[in-house]
Amino acid sequence: MRTTNILSAGVIGAASVLSAGAASAADDEIRIGALYATSGACLIFGELALKGHEILVDRINAEGGLNGKKLVTYHRDSKCNPGEATAAARDLIAKDGVHFLVGGISSSEGQAISEVAKQEGVIYIASIPKTTEMTDEEHFHQHVFRAAANTNTEGKSAAVIADKLGLDKICTMLLDYSYGYGLDEAFREHLAEIRPEAEIVEAAWPKFGTTDYTPFITKLMGADCDGVFSNIWGGIFPTFAKQAKPFGFFDRFQYISAGEVGAPVVAEQMGDDMPSGIWTNTYEAFYYSPNPEHEAFVAELREVLGTEHTPSWPSTGYIAAQWLAEAVKAAGTDETDAVIAALKGLTITTPIGEQTMRASDHQANRGQFWGQMGESTLEGYPYKMLKNIEYVPADGLMD
Repeated sequence: MRTTNILSAGVIGAASVLSAGAASAADDEIRIGALYATSGACLIFGELALKGHEILVDRINAEGGLNGKKLVTYHRDSKCNPGEATAAARDLIAKDGVHFLVGGISSSEGQAISEVAKQEGVIYIASIPKTTEMTDEEHFHQHVFRAAANTNTEGKSAAVIADKLGLDKICTMLLDYSYGYGLDEAFREHLAEIRPEAEIVEAAWPKFGTTDYTPFITKLMGADCDGVFSNIWGGIFPTFAKQAKPFGFFDRFQYISAGEVGAPVVAEQMGDDMPSGIWTNTYEAFYYSPNPEHEAFVAELREVLGTEHTPSWPSTGYIAAQWLAEAVKAAGTDETDAVIAALKGLTITTPIGEQTMRASDHQANRGQFWGQMGESTLEGYPYKMLKNIEYVPADGLMD
């Protein structure tokens, strides 16, 4: 995709300069460590999330900073790998002197960064990782906050879609790691509550990193189900979809996908290979504005990125940075304990609407937009887009 390639070069170049020029923390700076994958399968998310972060930081600095201090971002490529994320987080704290951490993409990355934040006493705001393990009783600590939806919200939202479609026999194809496990538990639990006649008749568990999905596809093709729930997410969905198409997979089943397969950048990457009729989600879409704040956000993205058809992933980095900025502003200081106190129960107005950070588990009530992929109705935009979009709110689904 042309926009992604141009953006990648700009983001990675800027980030490298920041990291190379790091010195001891200055009193007139608030240093933020941004951990976003800008290589590998997660690049499609990470470089755009980082750009959203930078857009907000640049605007705040242009307006005078926070409490008289300039925001400075230090980026490390987490490579969508927990080991790399751990090392990068430690470097950001020890070498670059950052005061806060944001980012992460995969659930395993989020857990790794959270552990470093706990050990070092540094606030971490997870912008994309969803696993509830990160904030469960065993792993929760005072320095971790999540701006993203969690697996409870996403899994239960998918169950709402399954009920809406009248599915009674369902197969699952979920990735064999914490993100998949959390979705599976939430989906089954909520489906049993709202559609007790439905049953899970078959489950396939491809490993994260799988490149040949054929055995899992044929397994479900031989099962007696009318719908499939999956989390083969945006960055790896194209590989799966190309392998599934010759089997008539998407024609046979009502396919419900978590993992933001409905993000415009995925549709643009896939072109005609994006299957029509699947139900999926996105954090945001330029062609659906629920409020004036979103319209203003898209207008700013268009100006910065130089494209009318803006990607959705900048919203994740933008909103995570927004949580941090609003908390520092509310606290009147960037002192850690004061910012933690300010974040608890804080309500902010974001591009997707009003959001509140729960004091009990530091989870934002972040919902997602769901819809059905179909042909474009926009002039000059030849890619598939979500139809019948609705925002499924997180309230009542987060636990």
